[in-house]
Amino acid sequence: MKKKAGLIIITIVVIVIVGLIFYRMKDDKETSIVTSGIVEGTEVNISSKAPGRVLEICCNEGDAVVKGGIVVKLESDELAASVKQAEAGTARAEAEIKVSESAIEGARANIQGVEADIRNAEAEVERTKVDMEEAEREMKRATSLFAEEIVTQEYYEKALAGYNSSAALHESSKAKYSSAVSKLRSASAQLNTSISQLTAAQKGLKEAEANLLYQQSRFSDTVIAAPISGTVVFKAFEAGETVSPGVAVMTVVDMDNLFVRTDIDESRIGGVVLNKEVNILLEHSPDKVIRGKISEIGRYAEFATQRDVVRGRQDIKTFRVRIAVDDHSGILKPGMTVTVSIP
Repeated sequence: MKKKAGLIIITIVVIVIVGLIFYRMKDDKETSIVTSGIVEGTEVNISSKAPGRVLEICCNEGDAVVKGGIVVKLESDELAASVKQAEAGTARAEAEIKVSESAIEGARANIQGVEADIRNAEAEVERTKVDMEEAEREMKRATSLFAEEIVTQEYYEKALAGYNSSAALHESSKAKYSSAVSKLRSASAQLNTSISQLTAAQKGLKEAEANLLYQQSRFSDTVIAAPISGTVVFKAFEAGETVSPGVAVMTVVDMDNLFVRTDIDESRIGGVVLNKEVNILLEHSPDKVIRGKISEIGRYAEFATQRDVVRGRQDIKTFRVRIAVDDHSGILKPGMTVTVSIP
């Protein structure tokens, strides 16, 4: 009886031990999250801002490009003509400025000349006034003496003629002075007009220069440079084809900045933390293990991998996880499917 009881105890102990081992093995399996992922990279679609015909295109799919290097040159007669027209507008505005500046110089010189004429006319008015007043006194004296029959009629007439001549000269000098003043007003008005024309011409030059810069900027868009260094993974056009604005000419991927994107069920996302090291396995090279680190975890759950088709069961959603890859051997390619093991 004791032996039978001992065998039962031993059997129970063995069962418990086997159960613990099985549970431990099962727990070990659950310590890693194994899922599939897609290799991606920083991808840029290179497009044109301007329409035109492809004159030159640098490379084919699989070729490398360098940041800042020219990848596409377009030919656009319309944009080239716009630049020529803008250059002509700038030259015309500059010519108008020179004409206005010359007119201002002429008006100022004219004003200086008229001012000199006014000064001379003023002096002439004063001189003829003095002469007229002297002739008037002489004429009055001769008139008095002629009335007393002290002087001859000839003397009287000569004095009267002298007065009339002096008065005429004085009136003429005053007329010349008035004419000079009128000329000064006209010259001043011409100066103001020329200054206004210069201001308008300077404004026109600024507008013409702005238009020229705009047209040159549009024309510079016919030369397209690579915004990043990488590899051409897609080429949409060949030389001679016409490109429309906004249409991708080629796609470049930064091969030095590849990463793996995977989606983890919300039931397992608790075991995924930032900077945790993960293993990446390739289907065509199962012995090759690439190391990576979790660099990003989606903040919000995305699409559901399992819908509630039976009432009472919740949908299972996923979180997007990004894994930075520390491998520059070139074995990883954008779009490649890999297996991700997250401890």
